[in-house]
Amino acid sequence: MIEIAEGIDVRKCFDKEVLGFLKKYKEKAEPIEVSFRKLVPELYKTDRATHLIHTYPAKLLMHIPHFFLNNNIFSREGDLILDPFSGSGTVMLESVLAGRNAVGADANPLARLISSVKVTNYNTETLKLHLENLRKDFSKTGDVIVPKISNINYWFFPRIQNQMAKISHIIQNIHDDKIKEFFLVCFSNCVKKLSLADQRVSVPVRLNPARYPETHPLFTETSKKLAGLEYIDVFEKFEETVRSNINRFINLSKLFSRGVSAKIISDDARKIIDGNAQIQGIKKESVSLIISSPPYAGAQKYIRSSSLSLGWLNFLKTVDSLKEFDSYNIGRENYQRKDYCILKKTNVAEADVLLEEIFKINPLRAHIAGNYLREMRSAFEESVKALKQDGYFILIVANNKVCGMEFRTQEYLTKIMLNLGMKLQLELIDDIKSYGLMTKRNKTASVITREWVLVFKK
Repeated sequence: MIEIAEGIDVRKCFDKEVLGFLKKYKEKAEPIEVSFRKLVPELYKTDRATHLIHTYPAKLLMHIPHFFLNNNIFSREGDLILDPFSGSGTVMLESVLAGRNAVGADANPLARLISSVKVTNYNTETLKLHLENLRKDFSKTGDVIVPKISNINYWFFPRIQNQMAKISHIIQNIHDDKIKEFFLVCFSNCVKKLSLADQRVSVPVRLNPARYPETHPLFTETSKKLAGLEYIDVFEKFEETVRSNINRFINLSKLFSRGVSAKIISDDARKIIDGNAQIQGIKKESVSLIISSPPYAGAQKYIRSSSLSLGWLNFLKTVDSLKEFDSYNIGRENYQRKDYCILKKTNVAEADVLLEEIFKINPLRAHIAGNYLREMRSAFEESVKALKQDGYFILIVANNKVCGMEFRTQEYLTKIMLNLGMKLQLELIDDIKSYGLMTKRNKTASVITREWVLVFKK
């Protein structure tokens, strides 16, 4: 049974703590070590409001935006908050819980869907009625055409495919788009659980007990999962997810600040201003506060980790759709050889020196890191345009290693921000304990272990 935090308003004002950090940094100009879990001990349950309606890799610890939103230094109730790399909507949700309006952007269509649903204050009785209708429709619906999904037989047993196709079909027949989106998110959150993919790994990897000795616990665990899939009741699994999420929205309704809203405005952090945004942009200098944890250079394969859900949700219209979505991601790893035969400058002197050394070892890794910085500059330029004068930009980043060399992301991004006219006001460091980033990503990258929180002022 999933334990869901009750709808208790844990909000308090962190003005004193914020002013203390700003004063200390102004005096010493040195990074301050903190623990956001200790700063906000009230958030001891991870299943708060709608944070856990859907799994997503490398989620931002909710304590961080909660701390920076619940004070009168960086923003006030009713202000507009922006997260240009909104992921599954952690900052957006914490914004509305703090009485702020929020907008976000993300290249991953699954992330945009999750975020949009996560911050919607649904009528939960209506959701319950729709669930009952879905159950009735499922029982009387015959076989439907299974969607054309790449390698579907590799990832799903035929019986499960057929039942999933029926659920997908009846959800698509819901006329109310917002209600449909809720059930699509619930369905998507079941996809990997119903597949032959190892849930312990973010990028799909097929379960295979033969990888382990028969005496190994993972041999038993994997064998048990495969056996369970032979008999699993697919609709029952879906209904269980729906009911858990309805309970989360009941709790959200107790915390939701009236008169505020949140929405996705773009699929590209470099295009969020009116006239640039693909969805619905915002005006220049309309944002009071930006809080964002941007992707890392080559750190997380967000699109690949979402590939099974993207297929079942019909986001992958062609065989090249996955590559196309990935090409929009800042920090991506997939490039053609012609892209990295020559090393391009980033105009961050310290980074360019390091990238020259990396290029001698691995031109591709040098290009990934260099292009990441160039594209981050474009994204920051757009965000700074959206920020009001005297507004704050709070950036959560981590350093990592590329080809065994330390890639000081926080230092390079700070240089970019300073070149854009932003003033550094505060540096905080928090050790990562379970933020969802603790995985070895590839042979030439490393585990991220510390989070830097950088506060800039326009």
